[in-house]
Amino acid sequence: MMTTIIHLLWIILPIAGTFLFYKFKPKTYESLLLHKKEARELAVQFIKRYSGIDVSDWDFYAMYWYDRNTVNMLHHLGLLNKVRHILYHWGLVESWRIRFVRENRSVIIGINSNGEITFYTANLSKKEMAKHKGAFSSPEQLKKELAVSDNGLWATSQFTGAGRKEEDLENIETYWYIAESQPVRMKITVEIHNGQIFYIGSEQEILTEDIETAVKKEQMESTLNMTGVLASCLAVIAAIIILINLRQNAGITASILLGAVLFFCNIITIKEDIQLSIVNTYDSRLSIKTVYALGILSAILAGLATGFVVYICSLAGHSLSNVLQIAFFDNAVWQFFVGLNVGIGCLGFFSAIFSWLEEKNWLRISPELSNRTIYLSGFTFKQGLSIGLQSSIAEETVYRLLIIPTIWWLSGNWALAIIISSILWAIMHQGTGFHPRWIRWIQLVVFGIILGFFFIQFGFLSSLTIHFIYNFILVMKPLWDYTFQKKLKASETFKQPSV
Repeated sequence: MMTTIIHLLWIILPIAGTFLFYKFKPKTYESLLLHKKEARELAVQFIKRYSGIDVSDWDFYAMYWYDRNTVNMLHHLGLLNKVRHILYHWGLVESWRIRFVRENRSVIIGINSNGEITFYTANLSKKEMAKHKGAFSSPEQLKKELAVSDNGLWATSQFTGAGRKEEDLENIETYWYIAESQPVRMKITVEIHNGQIFYIGSEQEILTEDIETAVKKEQMESTLNMTGVLASCLAVIAAIIILINLRQNAGITASILLGAVLFFCNIITIKEDIQLSIVNTYDSRLSIKTVYALGILSAILAGLATGFVVYICSLAGHSLSNVLQIAFFDNAVWQFFVGLNVGIGCLGFFSAIFSWLEEKNWLRISPELSNRTIYLSGFTFKQGLSIGLQSSIAEETVYRLLIIPTIWWLSGNWALAIIISSILWAIMHQGTGFHPRWIRWIQLVVFGIILGFFFIQFGFLSSLTIHFIYNFILVMKPLWDYTFQKKLKASETFKQPSV
């Protein structure tokens, strides 16, 4: 009878988890993001008009962009919903960053959901720019020309002043604008040379008495997040000490496999990672070939470093687990089955809890990017796979496979080992999207205890699978949902009879 009940529970758990997860799925932003092609065309037109350069045949790189710091700060201050419309109109969410590159020259531009220019930097020589004629006439005329809607960034901004400076023996004119809608203020700077715009930038300010407290909390969280790096260093040292002093060592095959998977995860997203770095940090003194070469080298070195950490920690953890009779990859199919079911169950359970806490106004969760935005941003399956595998393998190796057996071995108390490892694991995670943050950390401690329990009871592969399934589905669900909706819509359109 008991066996039958247990079997039923294993069937019910993933079904209930799936139902709860879809019923109480995280809230998302409304998607107003322009299609990449449309944003590119607007960028080409602006650059040609105001810098006199045709970049239509230049190499083109783009990424989704939003002002993470401002959004997080508004969220923790309880002002995010109040100023949501400002975030869209001012390009603080639902924006593109686009960079054009040609022969060590580059131009980067920001375009918001209204199709307005919110950011611009032209890394071009003054000599080259002197060959072309820009269309800048006056600060007020520029504002009128760039204003796309009545409530957009440029329409709501006010010209506040002008100045001059000398740079490379050339006179640079600077114009300042301010857009303000309580409690957010944006200062916009435009720099002109010979009628050509070569820089548009902005600074955001949140006008509230509570800003200093929020900044201090953000700084504290950033400091706590650095514990992940410290934990990796300490884990390697501890692993080496254990391997030196422990007479019983495990086989290296499984550890090599885990390290190789981490290395593989760094390699499969090289192209996407390099393209993002080009948009964010490209140095026009370097050729694109050089950037790609450096990117590939960095990915290989990062893969080797993370792979080594996982290898050495898993080898020590596996050796201790053998002493304590904790399974590693034994009964792999059964461990995977358990992990799959529990991972899906945890997704549904925590989604329902978070939804209930939000309804009670005990918790605020910052909205996620919409399904459409994730799709248009170019996010891919292999990126989701890489994120899911890297986080689950690295964290489970250090915090479950190594730390739990080590504390258990030293203290003789397996429950204490699980609790301590869960607390340490929770500390190194961000709670940025949750207010108050401590609720997120409590959830992570609880989740860590679940992972630790299944690690001891079923084996390392079970906790690894739980963690991977939880992260992977969270990351991939928006892309899957939107892709399915597009196919469904296309199918319905195809089935409609022609008139």
